[in-house]
Amino acid sequence: MSYLPTLGCSVLLLVLVWAGAPAADLRLDRAWDTAAHLGVGELVLLWLAITLVSVVLHPLQLWLVRLLEGQWPRWLGPLADACVRRQERKRKQVHRRAVHTGNPPTRHEANRIGAARTELELRFPSLELPPVPTALGNVLVALRESAGATHGLDAVAVWPRLYPRLAAGTKSVVDDHRNTMDMGCRLSVTVAVTAMATTALVWKAHDAWMLLPGALLLLSRLAYRGAVSSAIAYGIALNAAIDTHRFELYRTLRLPLPENPATERTFNSELSRHWRQGSLHPHVAYEEPDNAAPSGTPAPGPGSP
Repeated sequence: MSYLPTLGCSVLLLVLVWAGAPAADLRLDRAWDTAAHLGVGELVLLWLAITLVSVVLHPLQLWLVRLLEGQWPRWLGPLADACVRRQERKRKQVHRRAVHTGNPPTRHEANRIGAARTELELRFPSLELPPVPTALGNVLVALRESAGATHGLDAVAVWPRLYPRLAAGTKSVVDDHRNTMDMGCRLSVTVAVTAMATTALVWKAHDAWMLLPGALLLLSRLAYRGAVSSAIAYGIALNAAIDTHRFELYRTLRLPLPENPATERTFNSELSRHWRQGSLHPHVAYEEPDNAAPSGTPAPGPGSP
């Protein structure tokens, strides 16, 4: 996730430097000659340097995701406000498509309204909450708001406790979508930074070299859109994991299984508040594990049948 984007962008910048950048006369044959004359030791040192950069940058992955979510420093406040207004306009456009007034809709109109409502649910927080500056941020805010909500669970509080209880297949699906989202974020930021560096290197060049920064920015944009799509898929997988594995969490915590959805939502609201705020949990009677010996019965010894 961190090595491949760093490797590709580093090689591109090295090729430009070997071709003669930042001079006006850039020649690929010059870069090829330089690369062909590198010794084994020099190649190993280059590989170690790129690997070291990847390792150093890897802890910044969460920060990169936060950056693309729209969690920007205060000095970018005017830009953030403009982006929030743009996201609000987009949400209102989708909301208008999701509302039907007048005669009963035709089949085509019903499909269009259903698609708009799905987009509104997956891509934006509820109308009670303001949007954030970026599309990725709005998808993740909608995810945190909706995941587990039908069961009264707060996804932010419950997910670290539920994740270890997931079945291998479910965990693999969730991890794949999360890794794809992280990969898109890393690729988008890395390529965008490389585009700025490439602009400085080919500024004096002519012809097709000036198209390279634009191509990199387009690739960065495509990677970002891929990250947004992966975030939507990640949210759907996370919701499904909560729906299908929350009873395993109840059993692990030795909590009684709820009798009906209404009881479950009420109890889970108290449980989520307990996890978030450390408030006193309502008194419950813990249940014995299924494989526990009845009270007062000694556990079987190693030689017992």
